[in-house]
Amino acid sequence: MKQYNNNIKKRIMFNKDSDYYFVAYNSILILDILNCYENKSTFYDYRKLIYILPFIANANLANLSVKNGKRNERELKILEDIYIKAKLREPILKSILFTLEKKGYLQLQKDNKRKCITIQLIKNAIPREYLDSELFELERENIISLKKYYQRLSFIGLESLIEKLFKEKGVIIWDI
Repeated sequence: MKQYNNNIKKRIMFNKDSDYYFVAYNSILILDILNCYENKSTFYDYRKLIYILPFIANANLANLSVKNGKRNERELKILEDIYIKAKLREPILKSILFTLEKKGYLQLQKDNKRKCITIQLIKNAIPREYLDSELFELERENIISLKKYYQRLSFIGLESLIEKLFKEKGVIIWDI
């Protein structure tokens, strides 16, 4: 069944880096697993999602993100590429999130204190069958792995996330 599901996903995704469906369904999965629902918990700063997404779609990348110790040149290049591509895809994420908000799946709110936009899924707007589907088993496992390693993932700021995912791993980045 897992191989069949992977074949389905491969057919619907042309380029995972800019595929709107990939960004949409994985963003929803992240918010669900982090329990970011109205009247429960909030995902602070929507921009963090675009940096997390590449790591949940690939078990090797998820392992690389939680690996301790020094990174080799190839691993550093992979992390650098993820950072650069994520930076370029922020407008795509924003567009998708505004669309999902208009459709009634989530709510976005401006947080003046933290100077960011927060996200919460709307309870029962997304069918449980979708969220629990075996089709997303790999992504779900990778999100749980990241959640264990990067505690308070929904709460930490964008700068802290970038520090943990990239700078601490040896990637030289420009300031955001």
